[in-house]
Amino acid sequence: MKKNPIKLCLATFALSFAFGQVHAASDGVYPLTENSWSNPDFKKRFLGTYGVNTDINPKVTSDEAEILQGVADLMESNPSQAITTLSEAITPETSAAFEYTIGSLYLQSGEREQAMDMYRKAIDKFPSFFRAYQNLGFALVQDGQFEEAKPMLIEAIEVGGGNGTLFGLLGYCFLNTGDSSLSLDAYRQALLFQPESNDWLLGKLNSLLDLGMNDEAVGMLSDLIEKNPSEANFWMMQANAYMGSQKFDKALANLELVSRMGKASPASLALLGDILLNEGLADLAVERYSDAVSKGGLPVAKMISSAEGLAQRGSISQSLELVSKIESDYAGELSPKNELSLLNLKASGALAQGDNSKASEILEEIVGKDPLNGKALITLGDLYRGEGDTEKAMIQYERASKVKEFEPQALISLARLEVYIKDYKSAIMHLRRANALDPKDYLEDYISRLEAVSKS
Repeated sequence: MKKNPIKLCLATFALSFAFGQVHAASDGVYPLTENSWSNPDFKKRFLGTYGVNTDINPKVTSDEAEILQGVADLMESNPSQAITTLSEAITPETSAAFEYTIGSLYLQSGEREQAMDMYRKAIDKFPSFFRAYQNLGFALVQDGQFEEAKPMLIEAIEVGGGNGTLFGLLGYCFLNTGDSSLSLDAYRQALLFQPESNDWLLGKLNSLLDLGMNDEAVGMLSDLIEKNPSEANFWMMQANAYMGSQKFDKALANLELVSRMGKASPASLALLGDILLNEGLADLAVERYSDAVSKGGLPVAKMISSAEGLAQRGSISQSLELVSKIESDYAGELSPKNELSLLNLKASGALAQGDNSKASEILEEIVGKDPLNGKALITLGDLYRGEGDTEKAMIQYERASKVKEFEPQALISLARLEVYIKDYKSAIMHLRRANALDPKDYLEDYISRLEAVSKS
């Protein structure tokens, strides 16, 4: 699914709620980074849940509870020793709480692979272990394994009932795998539990934008902007929604406001340039594009595309101005492909401005770097022909005719040159080849007329 031109990166928000916000406790979800093992209430809560609601939590015998209580003090001060102690106590008959606790200690230490392995072992022992499914899903999300996380989070919801964090992270997974319709459903469920969560609000907004539900997105963003008018991201997202509804004037107003706030990003400046160009304001557009280049961080291909857009609109001087800015600010970072794209823009700009000498010089540089650039070869041939240098023109056309994509066009250009020098036999031969490759009625007519001329 096509992504929007401005879309907040949820990576900065993704796990802040699930692993770091106190709201999670209202769901009975206790991420390890939310609470400290040094907190007696947390340890009591963590250990005390075993044996409660035994349909979804494994039973813990009195001996097992004593072992868990014994390592509780090590969980903060020496988690490695706690893991060792618990691992030594595990047998095929012991509670799955041991594997789960080891997994949680690994997760706390950032050792996700080991954590996920232990959660899976806990589930193997106790297949309806809600918290193991839940934390395995969390770990997979944290590891960026969104496809793998989805069934774990869904299983947790089916086994233990949904909560805001589970539905929100499920929405996050769907959003990252392109399932925007499902992500919207999940985020809506999450917001029923946690209506003030910025993570889930932003996830819902991005889902709406992906689905083209721009009016609903605009409404949500208006509410958010009213509560926090200094949040530039909300203004930018609303501009994106306005663009989706073809309300370019409102998008323009939003982005200009962000710029005046001093919070414009390279992406928002480039988008502002696109809107201004669409409105026919090329001078203002190139200013914003240049500002975006100065800020850095955007792929050079995006800025080259902007320069091409200016050229296609006939704003040649503005296009060349942006090309010069790109060459200056991205010096040393341009790939050979980027360099050729910029040279092509400079050549077409010189041609449009009537500077054939400069255009020829640039085109020679292009074909020197890219001998199979059929477009440049044909254009260079046209320039030489215009200067009366038929020999050089013929060489360029012949070279272009060896490039499959440009072969018919090059053969026609070559034939026209041969007609000019009255080599009708060669012209007819090349036109027949061109017509065989790409049949055209006008070529058939042209060939017939040339045959008549050659016989007269």
